[in-house]
Amino acid sequence: CSQLIFLDKKKVSGFRRLIVAGDLHSDKIALDLLLKVIDPNRDGLIFLGDYADRGHFGLEVIETIDELSRKFPNNVFLLKGNHEDYSKNGEPNFWPCRFCEEVERKRGNWQNFFEKEFKEFIEHLYLAVIIKNRFLFVHGGISDKIDNADNLINPSRAIELDILWSDPFNGVGERVNLKRGGVGVEFGIDITRKVCEKLGVSKIIRSHEPRKARNGPFFEHENRIVTVNSTSLYGGIPFVLNLNPYKSDEFDVILLKRSS
Repeated sequence: CSQLIFLDKKKVSGFRRLIVAGDLHSDKIALDLLLKVIDPNRDGLIFLGDYADRGHFGLEVIETIDELSRKFPNNVFLLKGNHEDYSKNGEPNFWPCRFCEEVERKRGNWQNFFEKEFKEFIEHLYLAVIIKNRFLFVHGGISDKIDNADNLINPSRAIELDILWSDPFNGVGERVNLKRGGVGVEFGIDITRKVCEKLGVSKIIRSHEPRKARNGPFFEHENRIVTVNSTSLYGGIPFVLNLNPYKSDEFDVILLKRSS
C-alpha cells in the first residue's frame, strides 16, 4: 500500500486547524497536554514519528495514539520515525531499544507484544504527507534520490532509510551521516531546493532532532526546513505547530505546558 498521504485543498480546508506534533519519545505528559488543546472531531493532526523509546511511558503513548488514530482515521495521520523501524521478526533497526526493555518490564514478553499488538501499529504508519503547494511532512529528512512523489508512494528501502534518518546541514550536496552511524545522509540546501521543486512544496516540516528545537521551531535552508520538538526529554518546552488551513505558509506555535 502507498506510504504517502496526499491532503488536498478540500480536505485541509475541512479542518478547523491542522496540528503537527514532533517526537514524543514516551512523553505522556506532553501528549496529555496536546490532547487537552485539540478537538480530533474538528482538527487535523499529523504525528511525525518517534512515539516511544528513551522515556518511561512509551507503551502508554503508543496505546493512546493508536486508539486516537483508530477512532478518528480521517483526521489523525501517523508517520513512521526511525524508532518505529523494526524487522518483521520484531528486532529493532536502532540501538539501544529502551522500548523493548520497557515492554519486557510491563508486559513480560517483547515478542508476544510485538506479534499481537505492535506489529500492526507500525505496519499502518506512513512515511510522508504532502499538502500540495505547501508542505512535505517527514520524520527525518530527504535525499537526492527523491525525484517525484512516486518515490514516496512506493519507496525503496534506501529512500525509506533516508527519510527516517537524514538531517539537514549547513552546506551543499550530500555526505555520509556519521552522527547516525552512517545511516541516511546529511543533505545541503541545494537538495532541499531540488526536492521542494520536484514535489511542489514550499517547506519541509520534520522532527528527528528535538535538541535543535528546544526553544521553538528551528528554521534552516532559507526557512524551507522547519524542525519541531514535542518532548520535554531534552529540556525546553515542547510544542506543536498550528497550521492555518487556508493560508499557504502561516502557522503558529502551541506550547505544551501546564497552566500556572
